[in-house]
Amino acid sequence: MEGTAPHDSISYPSLLMWHWYFLAWATGLWGARYFVPSLAALGALIFFYVLTRLLARQCPEQYLPSPPNSASNVVRLCIVFAIFVLGLQTGTVTLANRPFDITNPDTLPQFVLDKKYVQVTGTVREVLTSPDRRIKFILTDASYTLNDTNSPITGDIVWTWANRKDAWDRQQKAIQVLSEGQNEKVSIAKVLPAASSQPAIARLRPMVGETVSIRAKLLPIVGFRNKGAWNSGAYWQNQGVFWRIWTWGDKAIPTRTGNVSLLTLWREKMRFTVSKQLEDLVHTRVVQKLSSVLGETAYGDALDVLPALLFGDKYNFPSKRYTQLSHASLSHSFALSGMHLAIVALSISFLFTLVIRRASVYETISRPKLLALGILPAASVYVWIGGGSPSLVRAFIMLCCWCILLLFNRPRVFMDGLFWALAVMTIINPLIVFDLRLQLSALAIVAMIIALPILSVVKAYLLPKDTTRFQRIKRAAFDILFLSTAIQFVLLPLIIWNFNELSLWNILNILWLPILGMVIMPLLFLGLLAACFSMVLPSLTPLSETLFTIAATPVATLFSFLDDMDKAGFLDPVIMNRPHWIEIFAWYGCIISALIWWKTEGNDVISELYNSLSEGAPTWENKLFTAVGLPLVGDDIERTEKDQPNRLRSAVPPDSNTEKGITRPANKLNSGSSRWMARIAFLCFVLLLFVPDALRTYGTESKTRLHVLDVGQGQSLLLTFPNDKRMLIDGGGFSSRSFDVGRAIIMPCITRQHDASLQWIISTHPDTDHLRGLFYPIANANVGNYLASNATPHGWNKKQLRQALKKAGLTKRILSAGDVLTISENLELEVLHPPKNSTLEGNNSSLVLRLVQHNGTERKGLLLVTGDIELKGIRELMDTKADLSAEVLILPHHGSVSSFSPEFYNAVNPKVAIASCGFLNKFKFPSPNVMKELHRRGIQAITTASQGEVALYLE
Repeated sequence: MEGTAPHDSISYPSLLMWHWYFLAWATGLWGARYFVPSLAALGALIFFYVLTRLLARQCPEQYLPSPPNSASNVVRLCIVFAIFVLGLQTGTVTLANRPFDITNPDTLPQFVLDKKYVQVTGTVREVLTSPDRRIKFILTDASYTLNDTNSPITGDIVWTWANRKDAWDRQQKAIQVLSEGQNEKVSIAKVLPAASSQPAIARLRPMVGETVSIRAKLLPIVGFRNKGAWNSGAYWQNQGVFWRIWTWGDKAIPTRTGNVSLLTLWREKMRFTVSKQLEDLVHTRVVQKLSSVLGETAYGDALDVLPALLFGDKYNFPSKRYTQLSHASLSHSFALSGMHLAIVALSISFLFTLVIRRASVYETISRPKLLALGILPAASVYVWIGGGSPSLVRAFIMLCCWCILLLFNRPRVFMDGLFWALAVMTIINPLIVFDLRLQLSALAIVAMIIALPILSVVKAYLLPKDTTRFQRIKRAAFDILFLSTAIQFVLLPLIIWNFNELSLWNILNILWLPILGMVIMPLLFLGLLAACFSMVLPSLTPLSETLFTIAATPVATLFSFLDDMDKAGFLDPVIMNRPHWIEIFAWYGCIISALIWWKTEGNDVISELYNSLSEGAPTWENKLFTAVGLPLVGDDIERTEKDQPNRLRSAVPPDSNTEKGITRPANKLNSGSSRWMARIAFLCFVLLLFVPDALRTYGTESKTRLHVLDVGQGQSLLLTFPNDKRMLIDGGGFSSRSFDVGRAIIMPCITRQHDASLQWIISTHPDTDHLRGLFYPIANANVGNYLASNATPHGWNKKQLRQALKKAGLTKRILSAGDVLTISENLELEVLHPPKNSTLEGNNSSLVLRLVQHNGTERKGLLLVTGDIELKGIRELMDTKADLSAEVLILPHHGSVSSFSPEFYNAVNPKVAIASCGFLNKFKFPSPNVMKELHRRGIQAITTASQGEVALYLE
């Protein structure tokens, strides 16, 4: 091994002053929605600034040419605070308020409350596609027409059109019927309103710039308001979207007017042509043979996802396949992002390297600058092909900043370009700081900035420098694994908080990403080019279809492999407890303080580590095991004055301030004060990581916590008892099978600063709005017991419940009146209804549960859960003369008038009554009669429709 200094490349540049100002600006913007976390971030920002300035004084040549004095630092800190306040004010002003009050539905227009159909008109601002055949159109400058009166709408509208292709097929059949002169009664004005005026555009989707008019119900966007969970209402509010309309298939066909840009029209025609060719491929003999080998479902899904790789079109993308890719840590490769833009950039670089070989060219302009000039036009074309998706546009802005800095010979291109790009984006749209995709992209780049210097050292140490083809492949695979692991490490708390799951199959990226970048994407681009020419020369259609078939084959192979892994149980998600914001804050504080520690003494530690390992570990396996076992203890590493044969030497020549054989510079970064400040900072953030868990563990509460979760029109209760045991009663659910309430809402609430353990899951009855949200927790949480009434679900619900119980290794235990579950020494759950041999059916067979606290002599009802029990069941329950008293009542059947019983309210005599129901639900729960009676009795009535999640302590 050479006696060089591979670790000399591990150098992290210090932040410029404007970088600190930008961080203060971004922190202020974040405070518009999360004020307390933003104050903590501001405090950390000031602390790290002061710490780095102190280090700059001790070693100015490593930080600044002339470190600022104390007065200058005070002035700069004042500017930092002023910029933070400016960002806070800007974010608050930019965050548009809803034109209605969620807690007071009376602030909504009457036609919204009555759910009347109105004619909604708006201009398409953005088109978004979602899996399972859904398209979202963002309509701006919108208005509605009711009784021949046109009125403007405050805010934008998101129009979801599900199964639009079915509507298009019906249109084509109608046109064919009319063109053939048949006698069927089909109105062309009804099925294709714009057919006569725009026959060429009508077959395409509505495009950006078009004005559409559609008859639909206009509803407000509310979302699911659960503490510490993702809320779609807040997501759309950040974009100024407050209303929604929803149409299905051909139930409502829009009238389309206005002109679209030529570029938009060309792109849509390209997408339509490619989609049509992919549909035709299914019936070809070659594809049928490949499907018989790889699986019909796998190959069909592969053809469906190719538009997602080319255009970002997820319309035909099956949601189950997307979930499978997420569990395999590969979903990011199927969503257009900066990674795909990087593939385009690398492809252009490769082409330039092949084409331009004359040295005279590089004498005129350097290779990096030439590549930058070539990459930008190609990247802009790809952004256009991708429909200008937000992820691609953000990545393109970053690429532009990097290329511009490179062309102007600016140093630190990677980090400065990131800051410039973020500054531009936050100035244009301050609320973009709340965009999760931007957060993940920016942190992924930060992870690469941190990991790349380390990667060069690790490769130089572990991997030989041979130039054989095998060694190059091995080094490239190591690069992908190392960088993807570093990115996942930095993104870890954000991924867990937002997605609640962690994939352990990051290693699959080593094989998949090279295939995607070097095989699939080039074939798709060539197929797209051939498809474009085939619109003029139809004879080229077989060529484009052949290219698409070849490109789909490795994708189908991947899907077939993942199907086998899924069947074997290898892709089961790893459910993680979602961190508190303090833990997220501490995680990134640890990373930053570790980097500062590295700046102060990392070089000394790694040099001694490198030398000690190189002397006694001849193979890379031994080096790795030795490195793992060697403690990194700053000053405790023994230093010798005499160089050994392979001793690492510093690039700094000895001078009057350097002892013979000692390679450290005169102005040492690892002076005592700076070293200990960095260590203490790191230690404090590490301790802060454990504060929320410690408070929860050692601050055991003596009261039972009740969380009535916001699951829309449904019901789900989460109980946490003083002994930290937990119980989930019902899980909500919707008729749509594509939206899993259990995965999206219930599990994130279960794992909110807690592990995924539930001692009991209880289903009061098998209605969809109570049952479907239980499937995912049963299958993936650590569940002790599943208990339910004697009623059984039917159809799809029955199948899913059976599969979930089988996966969890649980059996259903039937509850009936008289059963008692012991929670703790002084807590019991009584089952009051139905009787064991009851003949009641449907809602009236719901379980009625009463949580009781006792001290041996006295019994006190804390909570009464009644499921969807109605009057018939209530009368039978009251005839048993059982004690129904409770402090909190979960209203029967979501507060329906079918369960209205003043006598029942008398028997329970609650202080609080809660109705779990959806905002403006079609059943109009809770009933006004129920609410009036509760108010008359002085019972506090709360609904999840107005309050979101309801959290109470049961005393």
